[in-house]
Amino acid sequence: MADLGTGWVRRAIRRELRYVRGQFAGLAERDSHQRFEARQIAKATLAAALAWFLADRFLPHETVWIAPATAVIMVHATVYQTLTNGVRRVSAVAAGVILAGSVGYVLGLNALSLILILPPALIAARWRRMGRHGSDVATTAVLMLSFGAASQERYLLAYVAATGVGAMVGGSINAVLWPPLYRRRPQDAVRRLSSEAAELLKDMADGLREQGDLSDLPDWQRHADRLDTHLARATSAIADGAESRRFNLRRRIVEPELRDHAPLLAAMGRIGVHLHGIVRALGHVAQRQKQHDDDAPPWISDDFAHDYADLLERLSEALAAQLRPSDEAVRMSALIAAALERAEAIQEQMTEEVRAGQLDQPRGWAASGSLLTDAEHILIILSTLQAESEQSPAPDADPATGPAEVR
Repeated sequence: MADLGTGWVRRAIRRELRYVRGQFAGLAERDSHQRFEARQIAKATLAAALAWFLADRFLPHETVWIAPATAVIMVHATVYQTLTNGVRRVSAVAAGVILAGSVGYVLGLNALSLILILPPALIAARWRRMGRHGSDVATTAVLMLSFGAASQERYLLAYVAATGVGAMVGGSINAVLWPPLYRRRPQDAVRRLSSEAAELLKDMADGLREQGDLSDLPDWQRHADRLDTHLARATSAIADGAESRRFNLRRRIVEPELRDHAPLLAAMGRIGVHLHGIVRALGHVAQRQKQHDDDAPPWISDDFAHDYADLLERLSEALAAQLRPSDEAVRMSALIAAALERAEAIQEQMTEEVRAGQLDQPRGWAASGSLLTDAEHILIILSTLQAESEQSPAPDADPATGPAEVR
């Protein structure tokens, strides 16, 4: 038992050491997340020191500490967050001070004063425009009462002033020194989503090509579920990228016109729905086949499985080429045309079998139709997306050859 415990500790230490080494290695990479965080730490430190210096010179000594504390809080990931949260922070503190001063001046610190202060403070904290700083209303009011400062007008005014100094310094430094500007983050997130979807299509194609092998179905189901997570991350990344450009002084200096990723993200959301449909249909086929004898014919024929695998592989290649440089547009069109040709061939084959009464697997006919319908919907989405991209080509370059993300 002791050896097992020692081994677990060693493995944990090795994992932590690998993590630390990875963080230091990231500092050597240009525009890495580690460098971005290091800059934010440096800005927060500078903001705290400058806020302390200003508050120490112009405000009462007992309120100096609130200025650097507020300055650190104001160094956010985007300039927009810094400005809006600075206003909210000062407004919340001012509201708390007004509540504490108006009640504490008359009643002082006692149970009655808390009863009179906390309900309106907590109601104000739940006002949506206060955001995450709403709790500062109640916190400030209780602190003023607890310190016995609610009846000291000079201290209350100095407290609000120190908060304003910290917010102004933190916001100014974050807006002037390396204001975060996320250029590649939305593109990378959408690219990851697209590549994950393409990989799922390729895995299913490989499985179906091997005599309709569905043994990897649990992996495909987990992979399809992960697409929902990647879709949420891509949505958040696009929102962060748009927010990082608001009130950003570097926007017009270093940022070229960017590609609008919203149409592609919407398309990927619809493609994800049909990918889930394909996985569910294959899951239904696998479940039905388990319920029947091994000697019974499969629910989908080997010919259909092979042709459908070719269709999925062409869709996978077209999806993977969606975010490549503009010189891939011709190849993209060729891949979509090949997928369309394969889909039409499968549909014609199925139609002929119905007309001739040659259905070898009538029980799986509905499943085959469902699989083909979902694949055709994905093809239609890709065709529409390709046509739109040809009408309005993307201005930003590929990350492998274009400018790196600015942070």
